[in-house]
Amino acid sequence: MMMNHQLLSQVFCVCALLGGRVFAAEFTCEMFLLLSTNHTARTLLLLNQTFTVSNVSGVYCEMSVDGIGTCWPRSSAGQLISRACPHQFNGIQYNTSNQVFRECQSNGSWAPRGNYSQCTEIIVMRKSKVHYQVAVIINYLGHCISLGALLLAFTLFMRLRSIRCLRNIIHWNLISAFILRNATWFLVQLTMTPAVTEGNQVWCRLVTAGYNYFHVTNFFWMFGEGCYLHTAVVLTYSTDKLRKWMFICIGWGIPFPIIVAWAFGKLYYDDEKCWFGKKSGVYTDYIYQGPMILVLLINFVFLFNIVRILMTKLRASTTSETIQYRKAVKATLVLLPLLGITYMLFFVNPGGDDEIAQIVFIYFNSILESFQGFFVSVFYCFLNSEVRSTVRKRWIRWQDRHSIRSRVVRATSIPTSPSRVSFHSIKQSNL
Repeated sequence: MMMNHQLLSQVFCVCALLGGRVFAAEFTCEMFLLLSTNHTARTLLLLNQTFTVSNVSGVYCEMSVDGIGTCWPRSSAGQLISRACPHQFNGIQYNTSNQVFRECQSNGSWAPRGNYSQCTEIIVMRKSKVHYQVAVIINYLGHCISLGALLLAFTLFMRLRSIRCLRNIIHWNLISAFILRNATWFLVQLTMTPAVTEGNQVWCRLVTAGYNYFHVTNFFWMFGEGCYLHTAVVLTYSTDKLRKWMFICIGWGIPFPIIVAWAFGKLYYDDEKCWFGKKSGVYTDYIYQGPMILVLLINFVFLFNIVRILMTKLRASTTSETIQYRKAVKATLVLLPLLGITYMLFFVNPGGDDEIAQIVFIYFNSILESFQGFFVSVFYCFLNSEVRSTVRKRWIRWQDRHSIRSRVVRATSIPTSPSRVSFHSIKQSNL
């Protein structure tokens, strides 16, 4: 009884704090929220039963608190009551602008469950977390497969000296750029922990700069591919004037001052979190992203010209040189959209509350981004007719040597009896 008096006195204190507007009123959900930090729901519901002068007549439902923690006020029978979604549940936040509904039934009892279908934020967050974890697995798997394919392609170009022309040297350097990019991607994933990014040390900023440098070189070596094809097809096959050092300057040289300029911009305007991400209103990342976009646009112009020339002038030509160029154009037509789409996607990141669009974006971007190196290896090396022909010849030659060696070993292992030696000599002489 003394506890009830104490609770009643606290309720009157709350009423006084509310400006004296509540004196002989019902125990409301607002009062419940004010007192819920000090008392259990059972005690508060006891208060509701002992301290209520209700203005609700007839059959009604008592104030109730469901298992999730939503407070339902005293309501007349037959009403559908709406309340704001809970701020959080089990440590996960909801969007409180949405509503939850529960019916006060005709017999004066609440429906067993409230309708929380509009409180989707907690479901979206859980699903997004699951999909993000799957996307991380896809990224690791794709980069591992890509790195393995790239290393194999790099080894083939290094060993097959007979096909080392300028076109294949450009392929080789493009593959090298992708290898370095994939390697630095793994370095970033293994070293950039939250503690490291918050520390913003020099070495982690250098790792970020290195990753971005090799990212830019990928696009400039693709630009080199486009330049070579455009010169070979559109400019009447004048590739004799092209030199290897020109493409090295384009692929490895031009990206360097771009990244240096970006690093200075980060150092002075956005020097935090190991230079990952960007501050609102700071656009230093466009220092290197802008040239990449420009390169993509120029390459698409190159391809348009190349395809136009091939379709009009070279349709009847069947020389081996023309066939090689056609295959190179097909490879570039496939790879450029792959490289470009994955990079252009940051312009159309759906964001917002569209859950399906976000999930599609996560998977689409993860697959294309992580398997780029694999696609480059397939189209520029494994499907390269020169590489395949040379590998086939070497394989046949190795089989022949192995077969001859086996016959020699078998011949030397025959017992040396006089009759068998004589017969073997006669057989060899006849052959």
